[in-house]
Amino acid sequence: MTATLIFLLLAQVSWAGPFQQKGLFDFMLEDEASGLDYEEAPVPPESKPRFTPDDFDMLLPEPVCPFRCQCHLRVVQCSDLELGTNPLKSSGIESGAFQDMSKLSYLRIADTNITTIPKGLPSSLTELHLDGNKITKVGASDLKGLINLAKLGLSFNSISVVDNGTLANVPHLRELHLDNNKLIRVPGGLADHKFLQVIYLHNNNITSVGRYDFCPPGYDIKKASYAGVSLFRNPMQRWNISRDAFRCVYMRSAIQFGNYK
Repeated sequence: MTATLIFLLLAQVSWAGPFQQKGLFDFMLEDEASGLDYEEAPVPPESKPRFTPDDFDMLLPEPVCPFRCQCHLRVVQCSDLELGTNPLKSSGIESGAFQDMSKLSYLRIADTNITTIPKGLPSSLTELHLDGNKITKVGASDLKGLINLAKLGLSFNSISVVDNGTLANVPHLRELHLDNNKLIRVPGGLADHKFLQVIYLHNNNITSVGRYDFCPPGYDIKKASYAGVSLFRNPMQRWNISRDAFRCVYMRSAIQFGNYK
């Protein structure tokens, strides 16, 4: 009898099919077929997250752009405002989304009543545009600390003087716009700039161009050739322009002269 039971058990094992690993989806199908309906187990209150993604959006401060200015990422543009003597403060640029001034790369304050270049400009600036204001002078310390500045726009002001040593504060300058001002001479220090390529000086009161106004004494100092130097609409005569004033300029079309009107 015992031998007969052992034989029947072995026969059942040999008739069974091979084992197959089942995934979670297979078990779910079997549950549905069997009519079983499992409810999701309740989550204990202490294990629930304190904040949801929507909550985090509510906690983050909304970007604040200065009133009547336009802002985008690291750019601020303010025009036609009465900003007084401290434009960064009165316009609100120092507050709101731009309280961390170290992230500002482009700043434009145009057509306002400011008379000097703003103080406290961040060294992160690569472009600074102060066109159409009432600036009368660029002092030796006005551009101090702007070591990353590549483009400076000061067009349509009333600038008559750029102090010596001023441009030494912006060693990576590539474009300088000083057109439509009241300059009586070419600003000093241009020849010392290795990367300067564009200089706008048209529509000023410049009467002469010296030998070292644009080009340094040596040929190995300047790393980039001039692509555009505008001097038209200045009261200068050709005999007041040094013969080798533009010896470092390799494209004749880069120099633009014209009749004074």
